[in-house]
Amino acid sequence: MKKLLKVKLTQMLALTRRAPVYQRGMSLIEVMVVLVIIGLIGSVITVSVFGQLSKARKETALNQIREISKALELYQMSYRGYPSTAEGLGVLVAPKGNEKPILPSMPTDPWGHEFVYIFPGTHNAGGFDLFSNGEDGVGGSADDIGNWQSTATP
Repeated sequence: MKKLLKVKLTQMLALTRRAPVYQRGMSLIEVMVVLVIIGLIGSVITVSVFGQLSKARKETALNQIREISKALELYQMSYRGYPSTAEGLGVLVAPKGNEKPILPSMPTDPWGHEFVYIFPGTHNAGGFDLFSNGEDGVGGSADDIGNWQSTATP
């Protein structure tokens, strides 16, 4: 009985110690297909992210224009008029005399350009024009964002 048990145990161990089965690796075509799929997914994500970034910059510019417009309204109430084009937006951070500044600092647009202020305005009769030259930094182009646009009104 002991001998039979020993033989059975030896046979079972032999079954579990079989030679390793080598698996076939991926072919070059399979690797290339996977890389193409990863590339396509990456490009879709990139286009989506950059589209949102552009939209966010435009919204930020509009919000900054609204805030600067509010500061100009405060200036107008305090000094009974808007600053001239020559005085510019600098009077909001460094007012006349010993007055407290209306804005702690003058923001730049999301593309790093200064906002443009014109008084009297050409788009807003009797008011002022305040705008960003947009991503291209060129005034009068299609990407300009100004307070005369319907979405920019405070």
